[in-house]
Amino acid sequence: MCAKRIAAILSDYDGTLCPTDSVKNKTDTIPEKLEQVLWSISRQIPVCIISSKDYHFLYPRTKFARVFSCIMGIETISFGIDKGLTNENQGAKIKSSSNKGKEICSNISYGIGKSRLLPNSRKALHINSDLLSRLAENIELEFRHKVIVERKFTSERQYLAGITIDYRHLKDWRSYKKILEPSLKEMILAYQSTSTVSIADLYLLTYSSHPFMDVYALYCDKGMAYDFVTSEILKLTNERRGRARGTLYLGDSDNDNPAFERADISIGINSDERLEPKLKSRYNINFNRLHIFLNRLLHNRFVFSEGLIYE
Repeated sequence: MCAKRIAAILSDYDGTLCPTDSVKNKTDTIPEKLEQVLWSISRQIPVCIISSKDYHFLYPRTKFARVFSCIMGIETISFGIDKGLTNENQGAKIKSSSNKGKEICSNISYGIGKSRLLPNSRKALHINSDLLSRLAENIELEFRHKVIVERKFTSERQYLAGITIDYRHLKDWRSYKKILEPSLKEMILAYQSTSTVSIADLYLLTYSSHPFMDVYALYCDKGMAYDFVTSEILKLTNERRGRARGTLYLGDSDNDNPAFERADISIGINSDERLEPKLKSRYNINFNRLHIFLNRLLHNRFVFSEGLIYE
């Protein structure tokens, strides 16, 4: 592949910027070296998060980001893009999300965040939010001590838009995957069939090897999220970076494949040797080398080449 200048970095969070098992170890923040280089990059080009997590989870951990595409793109929150805000006309400083005692400041100014839901999704969210809430409660009752149910709310907490049924805390979660998931899937499908008010089917998302399942209030995927984020970023980069139009996408699981397929440069991140996801990324890199690659990209003025990964 010929060298390409990167105009924006889009990245998953869980398993990509922090290891998959970090929830089990309660260290679900970005390692310091990686966070430092992300702050340095964010001073020069947009760094955007596309995640199944919600805004309340993501923002405290990724304050360097220009865009948060949350809950698989159901809600996207952008800062300082829609009105063309620039460093010069705002001048605010944002502190790092690191909890290690260091304050890394960015000169990027974000202005006021603007939230956008998927088109025509509000009615489905309004109705299925209650359905999801009852489903989450039933799963917790029936599978207590085996799974953790994570609830994902829109930024104003108006809607419950998704849940994750997570069992990575179990010591032998690989064997539980074969036991738990069929029972959970059967329960979810049966629960929806009893609903008489839903106007859109709940969307169940499973993974080839990751120890969790997702249920969303409506269909969503990271390809849809990527399309919206890049259209917003291109408006910004066309004004400020001229011909630099390439996008780099980082991810670690099956749900990143729609975004991998759209990105100019796609890199799969390996953060857990127990996982064997079927990634459609062009390149792959171990998690412990991600900060090295990003530092090289930064010092190479965002001109990507394969040597930056493999040297």
